[in-house]
Amino acid sequence: MPSKSFIKSSFIYTVVGSLPLATSILLLPFYGNSSLLSTADFGLLAIYIILSELAKILFTFSADSFLGFNYIHYNNSKSNLQRFIGTTSVFMLVYGVLMLLLFCVLGGSAIKLLYPGKNISFYPFGFLSVLTGLLNGIFKAYSTLMIYREKPAPFLWSNIIHFTLVLAVSITGLYLYPQTLLGPIWGRFVGAIATFLWSLTYFVSASRFKVDFNILKKLLSYSAPLYLFGILYWIVSNIDRYFILGLLSEKDVAIFDFAVKLTLAIEFLQNGLSSAIYPKIFQIWKKNDDVPHGNVEINRFFHVFALITVVGIPVLYLSVPLLVPLLVNNSELYASFNLLPLLFAGMVSRIWYYYLVAPIYYFKQTKVMPLVFGFAAIFQIASTYILIQLNGIDGAVWANLLTKLFQVFLLYLFVRRFYTLRVNVKKLIVFPAVYMMLLIAAEIFLKPVNIYLLNLIHIVIITVLAYSFFRNELKWENIRTALKK
Repeated sequence: MPSKSFIKSSFIYTVVGSLPLATSILLLPFYGNSSLLSTADFGLLAIYIILSELAKILFTFSADSFLGFNYIHYNNSKSNLQRFIGTTSVFMLVYGVLMLLLFCVLGGSAIKLLYPGKNISFYPFGFLSVLTGLLNGIFKAYSTLMIYREKPAPFLWSNIIHFTLVLAVSITGLYLYPQTLLGPIWGRFVGAIATFLWSLTYFVSASRFKVDFNILKKLLSYSAPLYLFGILYWIVSNIDRYFILGLLSEKDVAIFDFAVKLTLAIEFLQNGLSSAIYPKIFQIWKKNDDVPHGNVEINRFFHVFALITVVGIPVLYLSVPLLVPLLVNNSELYASFNLLPLLFAGMVSRIWYYYLVAPIYYFKQTKVMPLVFGFAAIFQIASTYILIQLNGIDGAVWANLLTKLFQVFLLYLFVRRFYTLRVNVKKLIVFPAVYMMLLIAAEIFLKPVNIYLLNLIHIVIITVLAYSFFRNELKWENIRTALKK
C-alpha cells in the first residue's frame, strides 16, 4: 500500500508538472481578445514561444535528463554529489551561453533569409525568447533533480512562482500595452528569470561549481542520443507553424496554433492516463519474469485508455463551439473549429502510440526512438511543405495526421521484432479506428453540416460502439470496483 507521503508527492509532481499546459490554456482568453492582441500577433507569439522551446532543448544538451536519471549513482557521498551537480550545472551554463552567442550572431540573418517580407525579427522578441529558453532549461534541470531527490516542497513553490509570474506579467502587460507582444514575451521572460535565479542559488550551494571531467565525459555520452531525440521531437511537434508562416501568413499560424491548443485537454488527459497506467503494466511485466509479450491484464489498461480517449474527444469537440465564444472574442480564431476533426483524429492515433512506446521504455529499446522520430521528421517536413502548397492550412492539418500515423507504423514495425503483440482487435484497434474514420469522413464529406449536429451524430455512434465493445467493463459493478481501487 503506497504511503500517504508518496501519494501526496506524486500528486504534487503530476499536477504541478502540468502547470505549463495550464498556463497556455488560462492565457487563451487574453490572447484571443481582439482588443488586446491581433490575430497576426497571436500567430507571431506562437512562433516565438516554440522558438523558446527549441532553445531550451538546444541549450541544455539534455543535461537535465542526465542530472535526474543519474542522481542515484552519485548520491553515495557529499563529495561525489557536489562534483556531479557541479559538472552538470557548469556545463549547462557554459554550453547555453555559447549557443546563445551563436543565436545572436546568426539569428537575425537566418530570419531574414527564411522569411523575407514577413513582419518577424530576431530583436528584440526573438532574442528574449531564446534567452527565456536558456533560463527555462536550467530551471527544468533543477525541477527534474528535485523529483529524483524526492523534494516536492521546493519543486512545488518554484513552479508556483513561475506560473504566477508568467500569468500576472503577461496579463498586466497586455492591458498596459495592447496590440503588442510586450506583455506575453516579458511575462515568460520574467517568470524564467525568477526561477533561474532560484535554480542557480541551489546549484551554487549544492555543488560549489566543482567540475569532474570524467563525469563530463559520461554526461556527453549519455545525453547525445537524447539531445538528438529532443530536436527531432520538436521538429515533429512544431515545424508546421514555421512552414505556415513562410508559405501562408501570420494569421494562418494563429488559426492553426489555436486549433492545436484546443486539443490540449485531450493531450493532458492522455498524459495523465499514461502516467497512471505505465507503472502498473511495468509491474505486470516484472511479475511475469520480464517476458516481452502482451496479455489480457495489460490490455485491460489500454482498453480503458482507448475508451476514455474516444469518449472524451466528442465531448470536447461539442464543448468547443459552445464555450470558446464565451471566452475568446476574436472571431477570426473561430476558423480553427474547421481544423479540429483531423487534429482529433491524430489524438486518436496516440492510443496506439502509447501502447507501442510502453514496451520500448520498459525493455530498454529506447535507441529506436531517435530513428523513428528521424524518419517521422523527414516525413513531416516533406508532407507539410507539399500539402500546404496544395491545400493551404488544411494541408498542414493533413500532414499532422499523416505524420502521427506514419510514426505509429514505424513503431509497430520495430516493436514486433522484440515484443509479442497480443491485443483485443475490436477494443484496441477497431474501436479507435472507426472513430478516426468518422472524423476523417467529417472533414472530407460533412464540412457543410452543422458542427453541433455532427458531434451529436458522433456521440450516438460512439455510444453504441462503446456499449457493444465494452459491455462488461461498463457494468456498474465493475465501474464501482475500479473506482474503489
